[in-house]
Amino acid sequence: MAAGVLFPIVATGLAGIVVAAVCVGGTFMVNTMAGLQEARRLARANARVLMGAMTSAFAAGQIAGPLLVSVLTRSRSGFSAALVAAAIPLGLAAYLLSSKGESHEQ
Repeated sequence: MAAGVLFPIVATGLAGIVVAAVCVGGTFMVNTMAGLQEARRLARANARVLMGAMTSAFAAGQIAGPLLVSVLTRSRSGFSAALVAAAIPLGLAAYLLSSKGESHEQ
């Protein structure tokens, strides 16, 4: 997902947008499905509460994201700064999840 967010920086135009949409959209759908399944597994009878919290967090991001982008696009690097700012937490999350998986395998 982080690579998809960064792709329009190196590939401008329609090609960059299409690749980014596939990378981000496809992984977002899989992550959402996996998150909802994990919520059901962990919370069992209270899964609706956890799913509601996940939905609320997503909604908060949908509000905060455009506000942050509007501030970051005013810099010299324009929209690229916003894309990098979005990719950093995605990359960090991927690293943390992969290192968590490695610790369980040992």
